[in-house]
Amino acid sequence: MTIQPPPSVASGRPCPVTVPPAGDVPSLELFLGDAEFTVDSGGPLLVRGHGVRLDDRVRFHEKDEIGGKDVRVWHVSQRDGGFVAEPLAAF
Repeated sequence: MTIQPPPSVASGRPCPVTVPPAGDVPSLELFLGDAEFTVDSGGPLLVRGHGVRLDDRVRFHEKDEIGGKDVRVWHVSQRDGGFVAEPLAAF
């Protein structure tokens, strides 16, 4: 079995969320708990994991598909009527 490394994403560079988690009202609440969304990081990237509230944003721990281990951490915030996810360099 071959394991693919997660795609490379530049830390600290905000990525627009192109497909937010499913829900009736677009709010940061959609990113809490287990969720998935798509960002544009030079191409579409599906992000799956778990989010928790952190002041005026959500700290989202992206998990790998096989073992559920942390891949990277994102800060998700609302901006200009949509959402932006910024990958962090440290956990």
